[in-house]
Amino acid sequence: MAASAVIFLIGLVGSVPVVAGALQAPPPSQESQAFDEFTQRVKEYLKLHKTVERSLPRLKTTKHGKTIIDHQHALAQKIAEARSNAKQGDIFTPEISEQFRRVIRTKFHGAAAHNMRRTMQQGEPLTNVQLIVNGAYPGNLPRTTVPPTLLLNLPQLPREVAYHIVGHDLALFDTEARIVIDFIAGAIP
Repeated sequence: MAASAVIFLIGLVGSVPVVAGALQAPPPSQESQAFDEFTQRVKEYLKLHKTVERSLPRLKTTKHGKTIIDHQHALAQKIAEARSNAKQGDIFTPEISEQFRRVIRTKFHGAAAHNMRRTMQQGEPLTNVQLIVNGAYPGNLPRTTVPPTLLLNLPQLPREVAYHIVGHDLALFDTEARIVIDFIAGAIP
């Protein structure tokens, strides 16, 4: 009986650190919470995007650029109508924007900053372009490359959405409708 009591106590003592460790788990970081919220907001936008897209006639395979452009314009118009009250900060809320800015600042002041700026310069960065939520991104203007070292630290996006740098702004761009979903003004140092 004494042996079983010793085994019980050893088992009990051995489990205490596990229980204490579980209670001491660090809370989720503000960055991960903000990025989780951002990802959820992007998913909500994609639901709307897909609903609108299903309401349009299906685009058939074609070599006619005008047909593709007409479809893009129709999609953009219908999305803009569905999001008629959309404004800057709907997806990039102040909290989310602050976490994006923090990550961007860290990367632009780190060891890879020079290479990141060089990558952006290759994309002929735009200046004097005013971003507007639901506004079309001019097709004749280049899209500045977001440096891979920065992309690795931002939430991953589905194929229908991309990050673009426009001057010093970080834009969330609908790649099919070719419209600005939201943006963070002055995010790029």
